[in-house]
Amino acid sequence: MHDASRQSKSDAELLAARRPRVLAVSFLFPNEVSPNHGIFVLNRLKALSRYADITVINPIPWSPLHRLLGKYQHNSQIPYKTQRDGLTIFHPRYLSIPKVLKGVEIDTYRKAVVNVLANDLKHNYFDLIDLHWTFPDLPTGEYLSQILARPMLLTLRGMEVFHEQDGDIRQRVVARLLPGASQVISLSQELKQKSLALGSNAENNHVIRNGVDTDSFYYIEQREARRRLGINDDEKFILMVGALIKRKGFDLVIDRLAELRRTFPGLKLRIVGSQGHEGDFRSQLQACIATNKLQDAVIFQGPVNNQQLKHWYNAADVFCLASRGEGSPNVLTEALACGCPAVASDVGAVSDIMDSEAGLGALVSSEDSLAIEKGLTEVLSQCYDRQALAAAMAKYNWDWCARSVMTIYNTALKMCEVTP
Repeated sequence: MHDASRQSKSDAELLAARRPRVLAVSFLFPNEVSPNHGIFVLNRLKALSRYADITVINPIPWSPLHRLLGKYQHNSQIPYKTQRDGLTIFHPRYLSIPKVLKGVEIDTYRKAVVNVLANDLKHNYFDLIDLHWTFPDLPTGEYLSQILARPMLLTLRGMEVFHEQDGDIRQRVVARLLPGASQVISLSQELKQKSLALGSNAENNHVIRNGVDTDSFYYIEQREARRRLGINDDEKFILMVGALIKRKGFDLVIDRLAELRRTFPGLKLRIVGSQGHEGDFRSQLQACIATNKLQDAVIFQGPVNNQQLKHWYNAADVFCLASRGEGSPNVLTEALACGCPAVASDVGAVSDIMDSEAGLGALVSSEDSLAIEKGLTEVLSQCYDRQALAAAMAKYNWDWCARSVMTIYNTALKMCEVTP
């Protein structure tokens, strides 16, 4: 296995080389209406901008129907061009009919990107194209790679990028074009193996998980964090963070909470999050709560910003990630960077994260509520040096991730005989 993190160069070597000029194209990216949508893409590119010159194109879906749909009606407020964290970002519009006629987006997405290149970036030269999603990014990336004669990199961020859940043209396009990427970065071994099964070259496929924003997530004394949130010092609670969708596995914890409360009387589950792009699972969760008579034990805190979220991680007794599927879950690394021990399902990059240091908590089988209960019992019964845990995780920041990705950038350039 090619482990890029072991090949990272020194700061002096990275900064001494000519800075690659990178065109990043991503369907998934934050904007002024949804500032946290795909924040992990921004975080990586922001960290990479220390070593490379990066321009971002993030096309925004548009159709006459969008203004009538609550999910999209504010998209018109997104400016065409923005600056954020030192990056220049273009947000052209492309025709997209929600849920249908996805094949149309192959052309409309490409035209939106090409128009930016022809009008706003016509004097710019790029060394490589960096894609952060599969569809509709891949067809555009392939086109740009051919006309610009530049290598194309692709990052795989979760099993949903293969679009097997859709079973339409998106799945076929991704399967056909993925093997053509010059380099593929998978956030987990699971994603890498799936990519290889679709024909990706093993020599050009690398595993680099997400970093963690240590400027935003760090150790705070638990009592102080609870004081800021108005939570009593004697309360014991499990924290879960994520969109209220089935994939996040909140129901698996709720199913075992009554049993956990026999061992830990008064134990509560606090859930931070709101409706996600995969639907709203709240009604099913409420039914599960009612069935188990846990109305006083499960608290929905709603969405919170990062400034507040670090206090939740530091205040919790244990963080639980019970997901049925993930790529490289930021919430897990954020919790650990704050020093909160975790119980996490073995999905995506979770095992890589939990095995990176000793004494982080418990890794459990996915979709196994009994295993989750056992893991929570184990962690809640122990004492952890939370400050030491946070210090151990601090090294896995976004700069660590960016330096690993830079080795892939340079590999792609050398393979294409482009001097970095």
